[in-house]
Amino acid sequence: MTSLCVSIVNYKTPQLVIECIDSLKRFAPSLAALEVVVVDNASGDDSLVRIAAAHADVRLIDAGANLGFAAGNNLALRECSSDYVLLLNSDALVVAGTLDGLLGALQDNPQVGAVSARVVNADDGEDQDYPCRFPTLTEMVRRALRGPQYPAQGQQAPVAMERLHGACMMLRGALLRDVGLLDDGFFMYDEDVDWCVRIRQQGWQLWLLPEVRVLHHGGKSSGRAPSGQRAAPQLSATALRMRYELRRSRYRLYRKHRALWEVCLLKLLTDLAMLAASVRPALHCLLPQRRAASLALLRSNFRVIALNPFGPEVSGHGV
Repeated sequence: MTSLCVSIVNYKTPQLVIECIDSLKRFAPSLAALEVVVVDNASGDDSLVRIAAAHADVRLIDAGANLGFAAGNNLALRECSSDYVLLLNSDALVVAGTLDGLLGALQDNPQVGAVSARVVNADDGEDQDYPCRFPTLTEMVRRALRGPQYPAQGQQAPVAMERLHGACMMLRGALLRDVGLLDDGFFMYDEDVDWCVRIRQQGWQLWLLPEVRVLHHGGKSSGRAPSGQRAAPQLSATALRMRYELRRSRYRLYRKHRALWEVCLLKLLTDLAMLAASVRPALHCLLPQRRAASLALLRSNFRVIALNPFGPEVSGHGV
């Protein structure tokens, strides 16, 4: 029988993972046998115990360290021999028809390498921002000026995409042999974009399925708001690290897929943005009650400015 392996990476979100697996079992596919693998990125809590108690049949992998999203998923993908693989965020839930809808699209369309569901808010069902193009400099400016993208709105037929949402991406097992694993040089962010570029370079198509939905909380592991939602900077240690990782990943993406001048221009624009974002917290340092938080934000901003897009912290290891 056709097989489907679902890979979920957990970092301190055991209850969300349990609920995610609950939804997978409740709305299990009829087109494939289901296997679920959970990789725990050294949560340092009772995640493994709680998940095992709730779902004894799920395969658990203790990463032993916080490897990030790409390397965490790769632990599951390296051992995967299934016909199809689904990367699913720990803060996502499938609904009736999600899994069979994704599987059916791949089974009926041999030219398609990967598909994704329409990503909607878990609380109200409204569309979440779904970036659908490679983040070129002009595209990033366009998004900054025009805001979120909703490519599934008003659509019923599959939509061909440049990139798919990493919160829910199903691909053929054969594609792993064709394209390779995720690049674990990305800790978090843009690893899905890099993968999509590599998939399309091998001649595969990427489809978004507007009629298939997945519910997504967003930002539960990273401490950041869901993509496209404007929010005040979060000052937890995790959130501040993610601000750094977002920029580091973007440099890595550009190093791999864009021209040298674009990397340099991205560095210049990023540094200018960080300097502009530092003016207000610098003034707030004059207020005793806001000094600690403002200093934390300033340190985060200047850590980003110190990033060398050609240095080992960006080039690093990986695919």
